[in-house]
Amino acid sequence: MAVDLKQQLERVAAKADLIIERCRRLTIQRDEALAKAADLERQLAERDSEIGRLKVDNEYLRLASALCPDRKEIENARSLISGLVRDIDRCILDLKE
Repeated sequence: MAVDLKQQLERVAAKADLIIERCRRLTIQRDEALAKAADLERQLAERDSEIGRLKVDNEYLRLASALCPDRKEIENARSLISGLVRDIDRCILDLKE
């Protein structure tokens, strides 16, 4: 009977060690998945910001081409608008900091 009890304890201990090891691996996998999700969310936020900026640039360029039929005036207007957009972007970055 003592031998059976000892064998059962050894089996339980081995199974407990196995469970602990699996739990450790799952914890590592979860941490990696969370880190990857955070990175993907950061990339998504960057892309959303870039899309917003490009939409604004597109709208300004569309307005510039509609207001200025002359090629040289269009280039001047685009340059002016691009400078204004850069100034706005810098102001936004300053406000975020």
